[in-house]
Amino acid sequence: MSTVLEIESALEELPLEQAQEIARWLETHISQRASSKTAFSKPAAVKLPDYATRRRILFGGKVLPNMVLLSREGERW
Repeated sequence: MSTVLEIESALEELPLEQAQEIARWLETHISQRASSKTAFSKPAAVKLPDYATRRRILFGGKVLPNMVLLSREGERW
């Protein structure tokens, strides 16, 4: 069985007690997987580079223009 339709048709052929047993197992299996994923889903802390320090190293004390504001000034609104 590789598709959902095949699984559904096989479950319909089972007696009600066996289908209910499979449903209970599936509920516990899904809840266990969900709880294990939430325990490990905390994102790792990412250390971002210090762009201000890098800019100071590259350009020294120069004040760089804000290119976004300059381009918006040239647009017609």
